[in-house]
Amino acid sequence: MSKRDPKLPERTYNPQEQDINLFNTWQKEKLFYFNKESGKPIYSIDTPPPYANAPWHMGGAIHYSGIDMIARYKRMKGHEILFPMCLDRNGLPIEVQAEKEFKVSMHDVPREEFLAMCKQILDRVGDMILNICRILGFSNNSFDWEDVYKTDQEQYRALTQSTFIKLFKDNQIYEDNRPNNYCTRCKTTIADNEIDYRSGNHILYDIKFKVKETGEELIISTSRPELIPAIGVVIYNPKDNRYKHLEGKTAVTPIFEEEIPILLHHYAKMEFGTGILMVCAYGDSG
Repeated sequence: MSKRDPKLPERTYNPQEQDINLFNTWQKEKLFYFNKESGKPIYSIDTPPPYANAPWHMGGAIHYSGIDMIARYKRMKGHEILFPMCLDRNGLPIEVQAEKEFKVSMHDVPREEFLAMCKQILDRVGDMILNICRILGFSNNSFDWEDVYKTDQEQYRALTQSTFIKLFKDNQIYEDNRPNNYCTRCKTTIADNEIDYRSGNHILYDIKFKVKETGEELIISTSRPELIPAIGVVIYNPKDNRYKHLEGKTAVTPIFEEEIPILLHHYAKMEFGTGILMVCAYGDSG
């Protein structure tokens, strides 16, 4: 080394290189592996598996950083930490992503062929998510592919199915009829938070109800007459003098003849339609 050579080979810290080297050392030395025979009190983290249909976003990384902070704190307090890494590899979003990427319909290709398309996406995106976790330095027990639990594994499916069956036999799960959102393209039910509502101009219908106590007609304006079976209550604005005599009375729905309480609530707009609003148990974001 000449006098002109720097004492340090690098004058700046390279986090991309140094951090991953440190992480690899942790994994190589199995510093965070779960040892149930350690004799320490076990602190188990039910890690929510990140969805592997698309690259991870900032919110997911921040969420897991908080979980990792708790794991590290409990580890320093002397606990044996069960903190598995995992990937959620089931569900409609993955199927939709495969349809978009491969330009096919799940209903038009053989099942095994479509599952292979889904697996390509899951493996690629899953590797991306695990790599982000490595870069962030998470202290999960292991990032080896065989140690990462995946929701499409036979063992995982057997466990979830047997758990469901047990809960059903113990009367902790019940079967019932209820309205569901149905996607005509995907041909399956979908959750409320997967529904998008569009604003637009619609026909306003005047529907005739009856007041049980007086027999008078009660006209309610709505653009959603198909939701009559879902009505739970009928409301009018407390400032609306037209309907003060209806307080505490009962409306009877057409066709179904269900008895619905009439209540006061400021949410009803006097200037909209007839000023009376039907409040439904499902079918609308409001």
